[in-house]
Amino acid sequence: MFQVERQEKILKYINKNKKSDTKQLSDEFGVSKVTIRRDINLLADRGLIIKTHGGAVSIKNTQLYEIPYNNKVSLNKAAKQNIGVYASKLIEDGDIIILDAGSTTFEIAKNINNTNVTVLSNDVKIAMELAHKKNVNLLISGGYLNGPVYTLTGSQSVNFFKNIHVNKTFLGCDALDLDFGISNRTYEEVEMKKAMIEAAEEVIMVADSSKLHKKVFCFLCDFSVIDKLIIDKIDEPTKKILTEKGVEVIIA
Repeated sequence: MFQVERQEKILKYINKNKKSDTKQLSDEFGVSKVTIRRDINLLADRGLIIKTHGGAVSIKNTQLYEIPYNNKVSLNKAAKQNIGVYASKLIEDGDIIILDAGSTTFEIAKNINNTNVTVLSNDVKIAMELAHKKNVNLLISGGYLNGPVYTLTGSQSVNFFKNIHVNKTFLGCDALDLDFGISNRTYEEVEMKKAMIEAAEEVIMVADSSKLHKKVFCFLCDFSVIDKLIIDKIDEPTKKILTEKGVEVIIA
């Protein structure tokens, strides 16, 4: 069996079974664990599965699993870049803003060119991106580091955002559903995002279209608390309903 053909079969197997360990895959396909690990790494690099300790999890079975940053950043990359460019244009000189943790908000950070902008975030990757920008005043929350996604979490981080007031919060999410609302995979991040929402005069959701018509583990908020949604594409019926809910939908 050729490598490409085997990897396609491995992907189908993991998607069908939701998850699998290296030994199961080795037995199923009659190749060594070393070969399976190499295949898992290649599939994970392409954003098709989530690599875990000793195996892999289907990308379609992630309601309770936080997707590692390296997987997130490769998914819908062009869409996230376009959203980041557009969202950065909404930032004004002198603004105080929150950038929620995530690969889409990271694209906003890359494009901040305004004068005297103050950025607050709980994302270590965003902090590293902004650290060299002389036009940005940077404040980072404390908390525990969630290594796979470079996010600071915990009560210290939540309290940091509960005690501030900003012009704009640029918020990410894991899923958008017209009935269920906006949701996230982990309860810990939901508490953080709620504090970010409460801190802002204007809440701007940034999400690529792969998040549409999906729901995951934890309810975050209804669309009524969101002022703007910046997205790469959206069907007209959904756009109409969101507009009726008071959300300004912007296509990047």
